[in-house]
Amino acid sequence: MSAERRVGIKCTPEECRLIGERVRAAFPVLEDERALAERARAFQALGNETRLQILAMLSVQEMCACNLVSALGVAASTLAHHLRTLEDAGLIRSRQEGKFTLYELDLAAVSRYRVFALLEGQEGALAEPRSG
Repeated sequence: MSAERRVGIKCTPEECRLIGERVRAAFPVLEDERALAERARAFQALGNETRLQILAMLSVQEMCACNLVSALGVAASTLAHHLRTLEDAGLIRSRQEGKFTLYELDLAAVSRYRVFALLEGQEGALAEPRSG
């Protein structure tokens, strides 16, 4: 067997096991089902143009749903679905102020997932931060 990497050829069971070990060492989150599910929800929430627009708007200021409906030109029920998805993913928070519900970014989560680096198309936005 050649020492060079064979692209597109099925790996042996031992090679597959070693690849699995390398992946788990590089991405420890794969071993934590809860953390992995949290990331999957966040990335699923980020996979929609309207939700990305909502996040961009909330990066400027917190807003109520009625203002978001006007700014985005979507139905209130559609917006409610998107807001619920973003909130369930932990990317935004809501609070009541009188009869209005105000929405704001969860800055820690938005920073953790490098949302605005992705929106701006920055190289390496998906890369893990280097430590030390």
